[in-house]
Amino acid sequence: MRKRLLATSLAALIAATSLAGCGSKTEKVDTATTAAEATEAATTKADDGAKTASGDKVSLNICWWGNQTRNDVTKKAADLYMSKNPNVEIKVEFTDWGGYWDKLSAMAAGGNLPDIIQMDYSYLNQYQKSGQLANLSEFISSGIIDTSKIPASIIESGSIDGNCYALSLGSNAPLMVYDKAIVEKAGVTIPEQMTYDELYDISKTIYEKTGVKTVYDGWINMLQMTARANGSHIFDELMAGKEDSTKIHFANVEKFQKAEFSIAPDILVEKNPDNIETKPIVDETTWNDFPYSNQFISLSNAAGRELEVTMNPVLTKDSQNMYLKPSQFFSIAETSKNKEEAAKFIDWFTNSVECNEILMAERGIPVNTEVADAIKPKVDAVAQKVFDYVAKVAEIAVPIDAPDPAGKGEVEALTKSVVEAIRYGDTTADEAAASFVPEAKKILEEAAK
Repeated sequence: MRKRLLATSLAALIAATSLAGCGSKTEKVDTATTAAEATEAATTKADDGAKTASGDKVSLNICWWGNQTRNDVTKKAADLYMSKNPNVEIKVEFTDWGGYWDKLSAMAAGGNLPDIIQMDYSYLNQYQKSGQLANLSEFISSGIIDTSKIPASIIESGSIDGNCYALSLGSNAPLMVYDKAIVEKAGVTIPEQMTYDELYDISKTIYEKTGVKTVYDGWINMLQMTARANGSHIFDELMAGKEDSTKIHFANVEKFQKAEFSIAPDILVEKNPDNIETKPIVDETTWNDFPYSNQFISLSNAAGRELEVTMNPVLTKDSQNMYLKPSQFFSIAETSKNKEEAAKFIDWFTNSVECNEILMAERGIPVNTEVADAIKPKVDAVAQKVFDYVAKVAEIAVPIDAPDPAGKGEVEALTKSVVEAIRYGDTTADEAAASFVPEAKKILEEAAK
């Protein structure tokens, strides 16, 4: 057997979209306020709100997953906050996505979660149900976290049973990114949204004309997108023991992998597509990739050349799988001894124009509508593509799936293992579906106990 690399486990601003979850009330926006006054007021309020109630030294630990671009801008923002609040010390920890959740799980088990946790929509239920996350609603109600310029749907996206446990840091959408020069050299036109069959045909032409290969995302994100295009929710199917969307997805993985134009599985493992800096599109091993919109800036920086965006493929022209989601959240650990100070930092991070002039939408389109309006004219051409793309997705987006259930991380690792077996030719798509679905069902049932 070959060695395997097994993984471990806004348009809503521009047009407020309905994201899943139960809501907390937000204050009504004063439409009579001018943009200039609102921007100044938001910055002043955020900076004033960041000040601690006493002169005592406060230490805050912040943990996030990310890449070099995110690390650089977040550290710079934290430095600015400390300069404005000299009695606050911020200690940062970060890693890439692949190791983040194992690290966070170990910290939770040891009772030493950081004060501020970067949280993902797919893990929110799991951490909230285990009592690891503080209720942010009290800080929203008191005004420590100002949500008056944040659409209610954004607050709802981080809420469970009427209480908010996570504040979104940006609006985000899945996408396919491609190399503009390679596509132009091949003489093909990329549709605004193609079917899986069209992607196959375009990939074949690009390889014939340029010799550049294609990557087809076999991991759980594409499995979820396939289920959505199939009018379903993958975790509902798995809990019911249904193979419908899993069979379609694994068949696509097998079909693309057998094609001469697809990147070899051992090269894909070597490239580690979970890491922005090493994705195969970065060095032109492939002409395409399937990140999220908030990763586009970092991916473009890593590639150092012009990349373009289009929507994820669908089963047929009549199906739709696109949605808007929180790019990620900030949550506060229930074990934090400095919850109020952590809330003040989150308020500043979300509502300060000055802070977001550093971040420049790296985590997604800012959720504060006035902050988004303030920084949009200042972003470069790469970031502008993200603003425009999210606005375009908002026009056709269908509601996001409910937050993923407990056990999602194990199912994700299982998906990678099974997809690798398909790619190496150790199993067929049908055989893989027949073994994967009952095993995933068992994982989800055990996790729900």
